[in-house]
Amino acid sequence: SCKSTCCFSGAMAHQSTGAPMWGLSEQKSKVMPPKNFNIASRLQKTSIEQPLSTRVHPVAVLKILDAYVRRPESADRIIGTLLGWISEGSVVDITDCFPVLHRDGDDQAFLNKDYHVQMLALKEKVSSREVVVGWFATGAEINPLSANIHKYYCSKESGFNATAVLPGPVHLLVDTTLSGQAFGMKAYVNVRTLAAENLLQFHEVPLRVQTSAAEKSGISQLMQARRANRDTPAGQNVKGINTLDGFEAGLKELLGLFKRMQEYVRAVQAGKVEGDLQVGRGLTQALCSEPVIDINAVEQLCNSSLQDALMVVYLSNLTRTQVAIAEKINAQLNTDKDS
Repeated sequence: SCKSTCCFSGAMAHQSTGAPMWGLSEQKSKVMPPKNFNIASRLQKTSIEQPLSTRVHPVAVLKILDAYVRRPESADRIIGTLLGWISEGSVVDITDCFPVLHRDGDDQAFLNKDYHVQMLALKEKVSSREVVVGWFATGAEINPLSANIHKYYCSKESGFNATAVLPGPVHLLVDTTLSGQAFGMKAYVNVRTLAAENLLQFHEVPLRVQTSAAEKSGISQLMQARRANRDTPAGQNVKGINTLDGFEAGLKELLGLFKRMQEYVRAVQAGKVEGDLQVGRGLTQALCSEPVIDINAVEQLCNSSLQDALMVVYLSNLTRTQVAIAEKINAQLNTDKDS
């Protein structure tokens, strides 16, 4: 017994030193917990993990709201399919959508799958780049009846193809109750749990509404034409949108922004306004995004482009004159032959 006690005490002492005991696996060293744990941001099983984010186009939002207004009287919500693509590595662009007929029962929701397949086939003929990236629903919170709908969109029958960046469809929830102070939209992704495969865990991911620069310019042009027509006195001719110079309006707007920025900077330097670090970083990023070009270089570039434009105009006029002379010569020759 003394021998066994000594062996036991020696083994315990050997274990306390950190060396592995015979017959037992080596103890793993303690790993420091991650500083930022976001289960929804684990996208790629590589050394570099990129957070998932979503961007929705305003047209898709307007289609959802229009479908909600036109819903049947017996329906409390609408659901549908989200179309788009993955860009910039881990950004899901939602560019289009269409509603799908459904019926909410007591225990589950019934989806018209044939209608979804037919609409998806028509959408693919119009834009083959847009694929199924998820589905949407209206309401203030996720409905428990949405489990089987999300399960359907996870299958290949819905047209969704899982990737390393987007292993599951995105669920867009649009709050049409207007219970809050602002119009609410949230995007969720489902993270699978190994302990319970049938358990749905929806985790929110960043979402923002974004348009392209060309679309912003077009909307600005339309708004400018609307303001011009509204401010036109009675009895005068209404100006058309063709008479508005979009380039000139853009320069005026840019000049106004520069003046506003200059006033803000001077107010901060004088101590009248407390400076904001985010505003300062934004101004620095905006000013440093474009290279500083010499004024002489800009004038030379404008002169060369102007000369090229004048040369194109001269050649087009010369070609038009030559065609007119050739037509007159042919007409004269045909007249001589007839006589």
